[in-house]
Amino acid sequence: MRSRLRNLGVFSLSAIDLFASAMGAFIIITIILMPDYQKEVRLEGHLNYMDSLAGQTESMLNDTELGVEDIQESLSTAQTRQLELQAEQEIMSSELETVRAKLQARMEQPPPPPPSPVETEEELGSNLVTFRFLGLKTDKTKIMLLIDMNKYLGEHEALVARTVARALDSLKPGYEFGLLGFQQLDSGVRYHRWPENGGLIAMNRSNQAKALRFVNQLAGKFAGSSSVRDAFAQAFASPAEAIVLISDGLPNPAYNNGLPPRALIQDIVMSNTRGKEIHAVTIGDYFKYKGTVEFMETLARANAGGFLALAQ
Repeated sequence: MRSRLRNLGVFSLSAIDLFASAMGAFIIITIILMPDYQKEVRLEGHLNYMDSLAGQTESMLNDTELGVEDIQESLSTAQTRQLELQAEQEIMSSELETVRAKLQARMEQPPPPPPSPVETEEELGSNLVTFRFLGLKTDKTKIMLLIDMNKYLGEHEALVARTVARALDSLKPGYEFGLLGFQQLDSGVRYHRWPENGGLIAMNRSNQAKALRFVNQLAGKFAGSSSVRDAFAQAFASPAEAIVLISDGLPNPAYNNGLPPRALIQDIVMSNTRGKEIHAVTIGDYFKYKGTVEFMETLARANAGGFLALAQ
């Protein structure tokens, strides 16, 4: 009985010793691996922090891009407004000049005689007047005639043809010219060009005769309305230095991007980026409509040109 109790006691101490050894080994291994574990924990924390910084940086970049886009949009708006103000200044200056001319005409007795339609001999390229047409003056030698062909000018076809003929008579060899008839039909804008390529051609007797035949062939084709805005876009794209608009001066906003007369003038001034001269010749019953003369005269003065009104 006593020997059995002794054997059990020895076994129990061995088990305790085994467990203690295992515990000691676990503690030692834990102590050895603890720094690596701490490093991994810290590294994971650093990675999370870097991810957070990356998210904040991306958010800041997005905000910056939006800010840059807003600045660019504001700059574009400001530039457009500047052009509009410049065009408005040109229009107001032309209107003031018109008022001053009317006041001066009333004060002068007798009024001065009208300019002679006869062209004087002047040297080309001398910055003097090289083209005279019933008072319209320019030192440019590349001329584009814009011929409005809306239906209201149909009853003035003969006057339109005579006006073009007198304009061509004023040009000398060495000048270049072109003709562009325009009208707005149900099918869209239609142009009648001479020469056919839409450019300019040297002035000589042969080309003058061909141009006059072209103008005579326009008889019976006056119809629809007119898109003055689109016609000037075509003229601005040409090599012409001076543009002479022959029209009744009644632009319909429906065919001019919805622009009323004053806004249409402002739009044309802004589109005239190369500073081409624009002269205006009003044809027909212009005296019936006050806005007709105002539109044509303001358009011409705002673009360094002259104004002329012709009746039958």
